[in-house]
Amino acid sequence: MKKILITGAAGFLGSHLCDRFISEGFHVIGMDNLITGDLNNISHLFPLDNFEFHHHDVTKFVHVSGTLDYILHFASPASPIDYLKIPIKTLKVGSLGTLNLLGLAKDKNARILVASTSEVYGDPMVHPQTEEYFGNVNPVGPRGVYDEAKRFMESITMAYHRHHGLDTRIVASLIHMGLECV
Repeated sequence: MKKILITGAAGFLGSHLCDRFISEGFHVIGMDNLITGDLNNISHLFPLDNFEFHHHDVTKFVHVSGTLDYILHFASPASPIDYLKIPIKTLKVGSLGTLNLLGLAKDKNARILVASTSEVYGDPMVHPQTEEYFGNVNPVGPRGVYDEAKRFMESITMAYHRHHGLDTRIVASLIHMGLECV
């Protein structure tokens, strides 16, 4: 049975990903520190043998025993209401959390998918945006904590891919996610 770690498991997206991978026969490890997630989103999975929940903050060292095939990193406050209230935690989950999960993926030889956002491009001055458009960013504005955390996440993920040969994916939209890429 394939084993997958899903961070942000008690959030909206993470909980639906847990459901999806359980239904496909995976052993799912859901991880969340519950700052913005809600256990009610995944409580129906607790009785299942192929589901584990780890109440853990990914900005701290992350350990998973045994083998691990995949990591889906969806941990992050996503609402401006949340990330404006907890700006430093938002920056840490995108930086330290991503670094910890990339290290785990490298150690376990697991494929990792990180969830980014079109916010990395800031307020676009070009419509529609092409692949060559690099954005109009404001790293010191109030929303910059979310944008910069995600921008760092993308950069460190690609550094691990290029330097260590780690099998990585970056998604910025559910439309492009196509979970079959996992």
